[in-house]
Amino acid sequence: MMRPPARSLSLLSACLAAAGLVAGCGGSGGGDASTPAPVTTTTLSGAVVKGPVNGANVCAFKAIATGKGEQIKCVTTSSTGAYSLDITYTGDVVIEASGGTYTDEATGTSKTLSDPMQVVVASQGGATVGVITPLTAVAYNTARGLNGGVTSVNFATASSSVAGQFQLTGVNLATTTPVVAGTTNSYGNILRAVSQYVANGNTLASVLGFSSPQALQAGFAAAYAKINGSNLTFTFNGGTSIGTGTGAGTGTGTGTGTGTATGTSKLTIVVNVSGTSTTVVLNNVAKPTSQAEFCGELTKPNSQLNQFTQSGGSLTINSCSFSGNTGQVAATVTITSPVALSVPYTASYTFN
Repeated sequence: MMRPPARSLSLLSACLAAAGLVAGCGGSGGGDASTPAPVTTTTLSGAVVKGPVNGANVCAFKAIATGKGEQIKCVTTSSTGAYSLDITYTGDVVIEASGGTYTDEATGTSKTLSDPMQVVVASQGGATVGVITPLTAVAYNTARGLNGGVTSVNFATASSSVAGQFQLTGVNLATTTPVVAGTTNSYGNILRAVSQYVANGNTLASVLGFSSPQALQAGFAAAYAKINGSNLTFTFNGGTSIGTGTGAGTGTGTGTGTGTATGTSKLTIVVNVSGTSTTVVLNNVAKPTSQAEFCGELTKPNSQLNQFTQSGGSLTINSCSFSGNTGQVAATVTITSPVALSVPYTASYTFN
């Protein structure tokens, strides 16, 4: 377990300082607690692709554990499937597309998008991309079954698993636009195979729900080969690959050696709040071995990465990723004293 650091400057203090709220971190403050917080606008944009869906109704909803909560705003897609909408809500958002028409790659006919598709993003100000496809809908439905339900963090975890199962390892399903016609890309070829799978007598709902991955596996490789003219092997296991597994084994052996059980690093954290950044450096921090460990340590009691609840604040993680030596986080820290306020921020964590 990561040890709590012995230092005076917490991430809470840094976040508030970067927001220009130094008085709230201690000392004689001159701020007016009654001053309303500035409105943060996030521009959500992307495309609805099954091929490109023209005239689809795209709505943003507040994310709740079971899926969609309160509706925020709706727009209609262009002929290329593109959409854009501005919202002032801060937190996780489910973006859902339904209706509209698209040209089916397998049959060449015009079809109506009768099965809604979703993507989950974190709304924290600025610009956020949310591409909506059958695979993001699969990830959305997979995230609903994870601990905590639908959050942007769970969606990212589910999306990574789904991408791997569809032979798209390393592709960000929510930010990459599939190309389904002309010079296609790998993502587009998978969506073409979805169309062929449906044309072979199956339903789109059976793909989006991902409730029977073994049944999907039986016909999907053949559909892919038919429409794309090449072969890929698929192993679908639903959500079982997401952070779970069992195993057993026995063995004996002897050995001697010296060394330390765990390595430590210097951790540099750059916190960005409303265009202002501040840097915090921690020494002797155990480097996480995976994204799941990194994201989990951010809120775990007594963790070196958890500087908010230890300092009297509470933390909501809106998105979290970790690769190599670097983690990226979008979150909201909330305090009640000396003033009640919530501060959205982004932060990079670099282990050296």
